[in-house]
Amino acid sequence: MDFLKENLAAQLHWLRSCQILSPGNAADGAIKKYPNQGWVMPYFANFAALAMLEDPMSHPLVERYLNWYLLNLENNGTILDYHYDDQLLHRTAKPDSEDSYAATYLSLASSYHCRTGHTVWVRNNLTRLKKVAEVIINLMDRDGLTFALASYHVKYLMDNCEVYRGLKDFANLLHSIGDQDAMKYQSKASAIAAGIEKMLWNPRTNCYHSSKTGWFVSRLNLGKFYPDAACQVFPVLYGLLEPDSKRARNLYSLFNNCQPDWVFIKPPDFPWMLLGYYACLLGDFKRALEKIKQADKLYIGPQSGNWYCAEAAFYVLTCIKLIMSKQNG
Repeated sequence: MDFLKENLAAQLHWLRSCQILSPGNAADGAIKKYPNQGWVMPYFANFAALAMLEDPMSHPLVERYLNWYLLNLENNGTILDYHYDDQLLHRTAKPDSEDSYAATYLSLASSYHCRTGHTVWVRNNLTRLKKVAEVIINLMDRDGLTFALASYHVKYLMDNCEVYRGLKDFANLLHSIGDQDAMKYQSKASAIAAGIEKMLWNPRTNCYHSSKTGWFVSRLNLGKFYPDAACQVFPVLYGLLEPDSKRARNLYSLFNNCQPDWVFIKPPDFPWMLLGYYACLLGDFKRALEKIKQADKLYIGPQSGNWYCAEAAFYVLTCIKLIMSKQNG
């Protein structure tokens, strides 16, 4: 227990060190991928800020990041990747996706409101929050699934699970403040869930296709870690499946059978700490704890370059789940 609490505190401190704090500067609040370099990838930063919400003292820092994101929106509601130099001058790069960036930001904003009760912040930023949500709506195809980018018409299971959760969380946020658009976004979330079930679930193999392009779904090869096997965890992570459901249990068994060494992933691969969190959701605290220990040994201790803010975020969330499991016996 002490080991987990100490490591949790250390990684929260590390995440805070990734944030640019420069009041009055346009970069203020941005969360970098690493403490000692300038890249800000909002998708990863959204997870970092979500983990920082676990520390009440960091709530003002999360608000600064939320504000940074909204202040840097493009005219269409999307956001670019940013790189800041030592003088906090920036250049930008095309984002990896538009649907997932928007969705994970909406989930973060909703979680911030739940944790802090700062309804004034929500109301003051409601127009821009809806602008972010409309990014997702504009990327939806007739089958209910979203394209990763307006310029890249591939529909990924991972993205669409995140999108489902982002719209659902945003609908719940709007409902909590009495905004009539809550039903609209809940309806869109339900359409995405239906699209995932109809287009990406394969009842013959009892697993999901990782993507759909045009009329064609991707081939299934669960011996291939990414994206085929890794994507199977996302319906549980983002609430499309209840962890105790038969399908969720079967998928977890299938994942472990096809990827038995996921706990022991090592450099140069990324650690995939979200798998530790996933194991906790399925009640597999033994594997989750071993994942934490392996991360300490292979990534955090050696200061591997593959340890970045999103990995630290899921490390924090996994530690919290493990601590709660021990407290509950």
